[in-house]
Amino acid sequence: MKSLKFLTENLIAHRGLHSKDIIENTITSFIKAMELGYTIELDIHILKDNTIVIYHDYNLKRLTNVDKTIESLTYPQLSKIKIKNKYQIPTLEKVMNIINGKVPILIEIKTITNNHIFLKILLKLLSNYKGLIALQSINPHVIEWLYKNKTIYPVGLIILNEFNYKILKKYQKMVDFISVYKKHLPFKSKKIVIGWTIKNEKELLKYQPLSDNLIVENII
Repeated sequence: MKSLKFLTENLIAHRGLHSKDIIENTITSFIKAMELGYTIELDIHILKDNTIVIYHDYNLKRLTNVDKTIESLTYPQLSKIKIKNKYQIPTLEKVMNIINGKVPILIEIKTITNNHIFLKILLKLLSNYKGLIALQSINPHVIEWLYKNKTIYPVGLIILNEFNYKILKKYQKMVDFISVYKKHLPFKSKKIVIGWTIKNEKELLKYQPLSDNLIVENII
């Protein structure tokens, strides 16, 4: 049976613990979150050469001012592009080596296609990791594949829009938890419910009683 307790024990730092001075989904943001005992949420993409990297958007422009789709690049190409002209976009493998089981990791799988190769490579990479990990995605193809392949990791479906609500009945049996946008809390489910994204102490006090855990930004 999958261990789920860790999903509810500590607040979850959205893309690491970032602020005006610390950029999201960077090694610095993850180290800061780890130092304060947060579970770390991060986003992953697979590159053209099958390297898995940590970055939120499908396009690089918001943080790098380079108008390219991240998955169209190889890692050597991506390595030349810096976030805010300073930070390297990290690989998942490097970040796992840094975290090294000290805190749990919640990985959001970002893909708009039915990319089974991505998932196979991801699970192979995770197989050597000794720490606690959970996986989540908004993509129903990801959820279905992980369910059919009996992954050992807790799996969550992200609920954002009307489409996700329509598929929830079908996919709820395939997941261990539901990640829900905060304005939809409380959310009726027999599964663990995690609300996102909490921006300040006022929201924390409001939404904490309405969910099993919360994904937060810059709340220390």
